[in-house]
Amino acid sequence: MASNERQTFKAENIFAALSHLGICGEAPCLDGEFRGGQCHVFKVNVRDAASLAVRVPLYMDNAGGRDAKIEALQTELRNLQALEAKGFPWSPRCRGQSLTFDNAVEHPFLVLSWFDGAQLSWSEDSPPRPVRDRVLGQMASIQLALIECTLENGSTATAYFERLAGNRRTRVEEGRIPGLSLQDCADQRALLDAVLGADRDDTALAMDHGDFKPENVIIDAEYNIQGYTITDWAFAAPTPIPRAAGLPRFLWPSSLVSAPSLAVQRDREAYVASFAAQSSPAASYMRRWQAARDMDFCTLYLESLFSKGMHFRLARAGWGLRYRELAVKRDTRRLGNAPEKENRWVTETSSEG
Repeated sequence: MASNERQTFKAENIFAALSHLGICGEAPCLDGEFRGGQCHVFKVNVRDAASLAVRVPLYMDNAGGRDAKIEALQTELRNLQALEAKGFPWSPRCRGQSLTFDNAVEHPFLVLSWFDGAQLSWSEDSPPRPVRDRVLGQMASIQLALIECTLENGSTATAYFERLAGNRRTRVEEGRIPGLSLQDCADQRALLDAVLGADRDDTALAMDHGDFKPENVIIDAEYNIQGYTITDWAFAAPTPIPRAAGLPRFLWPSSLVSAPSLAVQRDREAYVASFAAQSSPAASYMRRWQAARDMDFCTLYLESLFSKGMHFRLARAGWGLRYRELAVKRDTRRLGNAPEKENRWVTETSSEG
């Protein structure tokens, strides 16, 4: 977003904006500010009442203009209201909103419940195990609960993802995505059925958070994830199970040429192990999409349907992951077979049986 538009935001009028909504309470005071990826959050304390979080999209990409900011907050508001109606306990509760620039702060904003805690900090060695594994188990339980409470029927997975692929192809035809060709689109579509496998005709949809990562998790002093503490639902949406039940983004491969680190591999094992014994449909979906040998490629392939950047990267890599290709070659040499070279990923999956 352009800095000059940020300068029009009148933070000094936050209390007046809340008062206009009838939620300011007695003796309000500002108790901290926090910058996120797209939003600035103000903590407001009110006498004899729960604290509030005022969430303002100050850093959102301005390519779509002011209407895009309002639409993003409207989407987040709808998501939060839907989750509250379904009894999902980890999403913040919305206490009020102003979806216009015509207010005291001259910016749209949401007023959410506040939970005192700290943003989950995550690196290869922090938090240490076994605390790390316990946090991963809590996060897996939250993903599982999100699927269970939002599960519904819609179009088939194939139809849903074909629509995304078709929209991308149209934009490429119109010259609106430099770097991608019609052949890149055709190659992507040719792999869809193989990636979806037995779920290609499944009509199950569930909400995908869209950016489930440590930065969007608030923990208490004992590393517990309490209610109302999963933030940033602006990108959440109902999606087919292959997407909704996949590994959260922070456990994805970070490279197309190098295997995930040992720490990430251990994190994945702990994440999946936490629901391994559960027999619910949601747990079954998650096991299928998080424990498969070709999971890395399938995850990034599905991301390529949403992200033109990932589409470009996979197309340039020949629709394969270099470290998986090398592993398959090692297996093939050990078995004494030579895989065909039609497509790198199809070769890998077929040689794995």
